[in-house]
This record gives sequence, structure tokens and C-alpha cells, in this order.
Amino acid sequence: MTEKMAKSRVSKSTDNPIEKINATRSFLICKGVKTHNLKSIDVEIEMGKWTAVTGVSGSGKSSLVFDTIYAESQRRFLETLGTYERQFMQGMVQGEFDEIQNVPAAVALKQSNRTGDPRSLIGTTSDLLDPFRTLFVALMDKSCVKCGSGVVVDLPDDLKLFLEQELGKKNDGLAITVPLKLPSAKKERKLLLDTLLAEGYFRIVVDDVVIDTQEVEPGSFPSDVFLMLDFFSGAISREELANRVETLWSQVRFSPRFQNLRVRNSKLNLERLFHVQPFCSKCDSHTQVILAGDLDWQSALGSCRSCHGLGNIPVIDRSKVLPNLDLSIEEGAIRPWSTDTYSWAVEGLKKIMRVLKIKVSEPFHSLPADFKEFVWTGKWPGGKFSEYVSLNDWFSGLEAERYKPTSRILLAKYRKYIKCESCDGERLGPAGRNAKCDGVSYSSLMKMELHETLGWLQTLTKKESNLQKLEALREIFDELHKKLSLLVKLGLGTSSLSRRCKTLSGGEYQRVLLTRVIGNGLSDALYVLDEPSVGLGRTEVTNLIEALKELRDLGNTVLMVEHDPLLIRSADKVIELGPGGGSKGGYLGALKPGCDPESMVVNLPESSHAKRSKIEAKKNHFNAQKSIILNGFSHLNCINISLTVPLGQLTVLTGVSGAGKTTLLSCGLAAALEKAQSHGESLAKSNDESSLDDGIGCWDEFLMPKNLLQSHEILTVEQKAMHRVSSSVPATVLGIMDPLRKMFAQTEEAKRSGFGPSDFSFNGAGGCETCNGKGNIKDDLFFLGEVEKECPECLGSRYRHDVCEIRFIGKSINEWLGTSLEDCMAAFKSISSLQKPLDLCVKLGLGHLPLGVSTTQLSGGEAQRLRMCATLSKSTKAMICLLDEPTRGLSEKDVGTLIASLLQLTKVGHTFVVVEHHEEIQKCAHQLVVLGPGGGNEGGRVVLREAIVAQLN
Repeated sequence: MTEKMAKSRVSKSTDNPIEKINATRSFLICKGVKTHNLKSIDVEIEMGKWTAVTGVSGSGKSSLVFDTIYAESQRRFLETLGTYERQFMQGMVQGEFDEIQNVPAAVALKQSNRTGDPRSLIGTTSDLLDPFRTLFVALMDKSCVKCGSGVVVDLPDDLKLFLEQELGKKNDGLAITVPLKLPSAKKERKLLLDTLLAEGYFRIVVDDVVIDTQEVEPGSFPSDVFLMLDFFSGAISREELANRVETLWSQVRFSPRFQNLRVRNSKLNLERLFHVQPFCSKCDSHTQVILAGDLDWQSALGSCRSCHGLGNIPVIDRSKVLPNLDLSIEEGAIRPWSTDTYSWAVEGLKKIMRVLKIKVSEPFHSLPADFKEFVWTGKWPGGKFSEYVSLNDWFSGLEAERYKPTSRILLAKYRKYIKCESCDGERLGPAGRNAKCDGVSYSSLMKMELHETLGWLQTLTKKESNLQKLEALREIFDELHKKLSLLVKLGLGTSSLSRRCKTLSGGEYQRVLLTRVIGNGLSDALYVLDEPSVGLGRTEVTNLIEALKELRDLGNTVLMVEHDPLLIRSADKVIELGPGGGSKGGYLGALKPGCDPESMVVNLPESSHAKRSKIEAKKNHFNAQKSIILNGFSHLNCINISLTVPLGQLTVLTGVSGAGKTTLLSCGLAAALEKAQSHGESLAKSNDESSLDDGIGCWDEFLMPKNLLQSHEILTVEQKAMHRVSSSVPATVLGIMDPLRKMFAQTEEAKRSGFGPSDFSFNGAGGCETCNGKGNIKDDLFFLGEVEKECPECLGSRYRHDVCEIRFIGKSINEWLGTSLEDCMAAFKSISSLQKPLDLCVKLGLGHLPLGVSTTQLSGGEAQRLRMCATLSKSTKAMICLLDEPTRGLSEKDVGTLIASLLQLTKVGHTFVVVEHHEEIQKCAHQLVVLGPGGGNEGGRVVLREAIVAQLN
């Protein structure tokens, strides 16, 4: 690659102006793009093709694809809105360029747009649930909402046909009546008959005798009678018969008082009952039929009344309120009352303990059982201590003050979610839970793994009774089959339609969105993807390639940021940016139809090329005194897994999607270490209760070396572990911001202006007052969502204008925040306190990041590595670091640097447990644990353990 820009030609020259215009329109043309670190590059992307954009970290891929092309497409769409809406769009963040032509409507499928809404499920996000409900209700027999049994319901044509047949036999006519039960009280009976008379009903049939209610005393006949609606003679015409039947049917169909019609001729002993409204023989009563709305837990009609369609309900978790039972009341055993704010509650409890002669210094687990229950309920024999505010009373008070943010935070901190007992976690009301089609309930279909749901869908076509209905629902069936097949192909076959999207990885969520857009059949659109291969093994990437080709073949343009060699080589065109990251990147390499495999080889460190003989690693291979041991772990699809993590080594967990890798790492090892830290080592030795919402499983035994928590720092860095907000930047995460502010405050300019360290904080006194130091402003456009735009006052610098005038080593504070970590390391050579965190960031492939970029803009892998650098630079202890796919966002060149850094860190005593699909990291692992053999129900077991011979000696 050279710094010289390479331009591609759109087509061969022609003298025909029409052909010239058409040739130009077949390309998305970008000229002079200078967004972020891009060096005024010119790019031409062929429409209707699949183009991959690659390069090292920080080379400008996202700047070109998302911050320029997608942002410009979004801006042009918003310009089509009315004047009122456009006034809020002023100042929207957009790319910097000279010209962009032929930008189509764009859809961005990012990893970062995963929602935390508990109501957002795979089924709703992929647009599968609405057509699924429609198909299910159309195929199922009409069923009772109370018990799910089949119901009897007639049609107007049934009555019409019966009347035509009987009247054609020249009988004496047919009476149409409805059953009526009269009240026993004379006053109430008269009121009802007067109401019916006002509605036009004035004939009653008692023992086959027609009585005019105006001529007879209401109390002279029994309670069970029939109300005469009409009488048909044999001379009636077919047209008049049809009209009168429709009128009669409507009278009963929408009546709250009548449910069926009786056709009778007493002379011929002829009688037939027509159920106008559904009748359930099991319930022996008229009922309602299950409808599509009863299967929708998002609506008030179909959701469970107890959990409102969430499937679980919040309760106070006693283990969180009393995390360490070895502590006494005096030592703060009651966690929410351990602050000065609630010291009054503890003092009140101490007074009662003194009255009862209970030692306040005694561990909570040793207190009398009745007193421990008293702490919660406040109930004591004889009604004593009624003034005491119990824990239940205290939490009830917080519940009453939920309008206060502090109350909501406290409630969320000390509660857990349990399965709703009313619906057993199915989210639906009684009617929805009773719905069945071909013997399979709707709830069970929602819980099935997607490959099983697809199998059920396919069995519907084998039943002859369904063929006619399926023909009428062909489009809906085809859409469902296509989307389910695609989800299974993309590695989500072990998930279910009811799985919450917040439990998905970024890559999984992006593939769900990809399924939605392919299944909806859009064309002539621009799809912008951000590393769709994340979380996929080699075999699963092939299916993803097929899906992307299908999306392209629909007439769409696919523009993808990607590092995976197989996926890049499958693209029609490849754009490579570089040659380096940060200020060294932003140049355009040659546009080429494929990618040279040799240019994508990981440059492994020398140490990894040494002979690495591996043998099957069994439980006793590693020294138990220098290992963390988790035995008998079970959660979700993981079944009785045992894992030994040797300290000072790199352990890699791998396997296909859904094999249980992340579950073992986060709900097993990480949860056990966290429980040992917060609850004490003794309480973490075993765990019998799992929680999906709290992310903790069950285990039989958890062992670790003595004093491990004192000598090591635990760092759990999952894909979504870092709490990223716009005010969080690498400078604050790494601890560089405080010394930088102090150095600015010590300059002569700052002293003359009277500025202190707080004036150089965008979260403090120095922040722009318009945007509160955020650099941007968000406007809520209601139906269009939120729109983020650049602050018109500080123009994105975050600071007041007078603060930006102060210089340190030639740059203002906001200019330093815009400088890459690698350049900062070179500029701050003389400041030893800043060298360690900056050096670590550069070694781990983060040197391209600006010092002040918001952590919300980082990829999952970048966020993990940044937090790891922060911990390593601030702590003197050895580190136990749990990583979930740290290679996200890294090119093959950067992966080699990451491997070298991890292996070097293990040599000085740090421990790493990594969930990773990258083959080169697997080759360099000290221990490799493969889960599987498949995903979902076919996974959750250890199928292979390998360890390096040299490490066992």
C-alpha cells in the first residue's frame, strides 16, 4: 500500500451521454472524504455489489462507511421531512467530504444498537411473531379461551340452508326463538320485559304457546321461556329468506343477552339449535374463541395480568440485602443500611437487641432464628417494638416513592426476578396458554429451539387438512419458513423466538436484523454492516456468506466493515484502508476484486512458533494449589461442566455458536469469583440457585488457592461489561485525565486566568454550558426517535471557549483529547506516570484511539482491551482477566500483536480466560477447552481439553 490515492474507473469511455449518465449512476461516488483521519480520499462503490472495507484498527473503515456514507444517506432522508421536523436537524453530525453522488436509502446493522428492553425478543426483532400468530390461529381449530377445548359455532349459511330444506317440504312454517331466563322477582321481571318490549320483542313462547307480553301479567308464566324472533312460512322467497336470516343472525351474534337460535315446529316435532356464539361442551357454556390478540403478550388483551407480559416479577433478594452472614449488625451485615443515610435504622435495631440481650457484635448467622425473621418482618410476640421499621417496611416505603430516582436505584440494586407463578414464565394470559395447533401449544413453540420450530412448520405441509388453509396463507408461510431457515443457517438455531435480545452478543443481534431485512424482501437499498462474522466459527461463516449474497442478489448494495479473511475474500470488491492506524491511516489502497490470502496471515510472535506439543488435559494435570477449579457447573444448556484454570496461563474456550462458552465464562467462572468477592469465599464454594436475570448458574464446588483475592485482581470484561456513557473517554478510563488537568492548571496562562484543574474538566467547571460537556445535543423527535447533533456553542469540543485558549506543549485541552494514544505516548515521554497505560494501549492495538473519543463509539473488543489496560496500569497485583472475543475489531496484523501481549503478560503472572473463535489464539493457548459438540441442547459439554506438555511439568 502507498500513500498515493488509487482511483477506479466506472466504465469504458463512451460518446453517448445517456450511457455516461447510466454508468455514473451505477456507482456510489465519494470525492475528497476527510472525515476523522481520512486523507481526502476518492472512492467509487459499485451499486448492486458486495463490497468489503478492511484495514488495521484505526485505519478509517468506520469513518468512511458509517460516519460518512451512512450519515449522508440518513441526512438526505431527513431533508425530505417537513419544515417543522427539519428545524431539529440543524447541526447533525455528518462526514466531511467534497462531494457524494448516488447515495441510496441506507440501513445500518450495527453491533452496538442492541436493546436492553426485556420485551425485545428474537421473534419481535426479526418480525416473526405477527405472521406466526396469524398462521397459528388460522390453522388451529376454534378453541375455548377458558379451557382450550374445541368449540361449536355455526354460520349464517347453516341456518339458511336448513330453513330452505325444511320449508321446501311444505310444512306449517318454522318459528325462530331464543332461550330467555326471566328473573324470579316480579319487579325485575317486569323491568326486563318492558326493556324487551321497547326493543321490539313482544312475543314469548311458553310450552309451544305464543303469548303477547302486553296482554298477560308478567308473573303468570315460568322463568325459562323462549323469546319469539321471527316466523317463516313456506311461501317466502329465497331473497327475502336470506335477508331475514342475516338480520336474525346479527341480532344474536352481537347481543349480550342471547347466544343461540332455536328453530322449532311443534306439530312436526322438529327442533334444531344453532350456536350463533361459540359453545364449549367441556365448560358447558357459551364462551369466546381464542384470537390472534390472545397470543400477543405485548398487548393488554393477551398478556398475563400478574407480570404484564414480562414472564417474571421482581422480588427482594435476601442474599443481596445480607450478602455476608459472617458480619454482625454492628459491622454492616445489612448492606442497604450500611451508609450514614440509614444509620438511624441500624441504631434502632441495636437498641432492640440490647433490650433482648442479644450481642450486636455477634455474626448474623448466629442470631436467634426468631430475631432474624423479626429484622425482616418487624413482628414480635405481644406486639412489642411496633415502632421498629423492618426491612420489609423499608422496601415498601421505597416502592411508594418510586417516582424518586434514588428509590428506583435502591430497589433495582436489591431485588431479583423470579418466574411468574401465574403464567409459569410464558408471558401469556389463560387464553394464550390454552392455544394449541396440531397438538402443540403456542407457548411451547415460543420456547422451542429455532431448528425445532422450523421442523414443526415443515410438518404442517404434510397434513392434508392444512393444505387448503396454507394455500390461502402462502405468503405468510413462505416468509416464516424463509426467516426461520436463515436464522438457523446463521448460527441461531439453538436460540428460541422468546429469547431476549439483551442476552445476544452484538454479532448475533446483527444477524437477527439481517434476517429481518432479507426476509422482508427490500431491494435497491444500501446495507451497511459492522463485522457480521463476530461470534461465528469457521463452518458458520459459510452460511453467512450465502445470506449476504442473497441480500445482494435482491438488488441491494452491501457495504461491510470486516476483518475475517474468508468473508472478505467472498466479497465482490475489497477496499483496504491504511497503512496504519490513527494519523498513519486514512489512505486508500487499490480497489481489488479479491484479497490476497498471504496479506491476511497473522504475524505470530516468535515464542508461539516454538514446539507446542499438546496432549489431552485431564482434571489432575494442573496443580490444584495454583489453579481455580469450578466443578459441576450447570446453567441453560451447560450440563455438569468442570473447568480448571491454571494461574499465570492463557486458557481459551471455544466451540460452535450456542455451545455454552459465554455461559460458562460469565454465569459460571465470573459469577463464582464475584460471589467470592462480595459474599466471602466460604459462601461461593457451592451455589444451588441459578438466575437468568442475574446471570448466575449452579455449581457443586468452587475452589481457589488460599489468599487468591488478596494477591490477585479480578477483571471480568464481557462484550457488554463496560458501562459506556458519552462522558466516559479513554483519558478518564486510563486515569490520564487527572494528571493532564493538573499539568494544564500549572501553566502560566492558566495561572494568569485563574484556572484550576476543575476548569479543564468537561464534566466540571470547564464544560460547555449548552451541552454540559457532552459535545453534542440530543433532540427527541417522538415518532422519529432521538436525533444527535453537534453542540452549536462548543462545536463538539466539550469545553468553554476561554478554556480552549490555554496551551500545554502547543495544544489546547480539546486538541489533546483529539490526539491518538500512540501520539500521546511519544509526546509525553518525559511524564513517567502516563507512559505505562499508554504503552499498554499501544501494545494491545489501541494506539489509534483518540484520547477523548467517547467509549460509546468503541467496538466490544476495543472496550474490553481498554478496561484491561486501565486495570493493569493502576494495579500492582496479578490479574485474572476474563475476556469474551477480544479480537473483535482487530485485523489479522493486530491479532498477532494481541497474542504477543497476552503471552508476555502471562509470563509475569497474569491469568487469562478467553472465549474466542480465532484459530491463531487457539493455537497459542496454554489450555484449550472445546465445548459442544453442537449448539443449544446438543452443546453444553466439554468435548476436548488440550494442554501444552511444557506447561504440565
